[in-house]
Amino acid sequence: MPVTEDLFSMIVEPLRLEGAFVSAWRAGGEWSFSGPRESCALIHYVEEGTMAIDIGQPDAIPLHQGDLAIFPHGGAHRIGSTASAVSVPLEQVLPSRSQGRFARVDMPGADGSASFLCAGLHAGSHSSTPLYKVLPEIVVIRRHQIEREPLLQGTIHGLLREVADFQEGRSFALLRGLELIYVLGLRMALDVESATTPMRRALRDPRIANALLYMHAKYKERPTVARIASSAGMSRSAFSLAFRQATGCAPGRYLSKVRVANAQALMRTTRLSREEIAHRVGYESAVGLYLALRSTRSLQGLALDDSYQVQDAG
Repeated sequence: MPVTEDLFSMIVEPLRLEGAFVSAWRAGGEWSFSGPRESCALIHYVEEGTMAIDIGQPDAIPLHQGDLAIFPHGGAHRIGSTASAVSVPLEQVLPSRSQGRFARVDMPGADGSASFLCAGLHAGSHSSTPLYKVLPEIVVIRRHQIEREPLLQGTIHGLLREVADFQEGRSFALLRGLELIYVLGLRMALDVESATTPMRRALRDPRIANALLYMHAKYKERPTVARIASSAGMSRSAFSLAFRQATGCAPGRYLSKVRVANAQALMRTTRLSREEIAHRVGYESAVGLYLALRSTRSLQGLALDDSYQVQDAG
């Protein structure tokens, strides 16, 4: 059973790229660089050769020609020709990575070579939505998976042609291409049958899916956990356990994050008073909203354990 279109739309609907930094790399010999956590989503696509990605787990993740890696939260990581290559900070190789810029980076070496595309995707407020937080640190989509998705494969190839002949003033097409690759990549990672992470199981479980849809639709009405459990066709205790196992967060805590995320969006986009915003998102007063904002620490994310960090679609 695939992820419901409504639920997938809820994850990616707020995503509207406002800018991107794109870099095309060719590296030879032994090379490696490490990047800090970024305030944007990241994409790596291997056009030729191989590389290894290290996100701080015991084993590095190998990427081969035609593989795509997505970092929904812009997590810190290291990439290199091998897992053991000596790494230097990304800032030494590419000190400026501002939105709207394009760069080519050549790191010549004696043995072999790899060419790959990197992009930092800057969006509005998509990464502050609680449902988006359920996505893992890295999503890996293998070449054979991409080849079975003509739209994704065609968009990647078109993007590579744009990059090969990049001209100033054509960044809009590049931006929309990156946005489509990002959305299609996430959808594929959630739908492939071989993906078995808890995150994928959560989104494909119709009970959890119904509960998530209900919470995002009814958060203003301050539904109880019992009522949310009823929407999932489960008892309160069974639902609380299943929801926590699926998302890494208790139902009440998650609902609070939904309210806070919507409150923060209203703060950014309207001139409503704190009191008015509080009532609109389901709090009785501005004090209640303030306490929720403080307790959620400005939505720094769900407390995900290690099993949520990698989603390998292949």
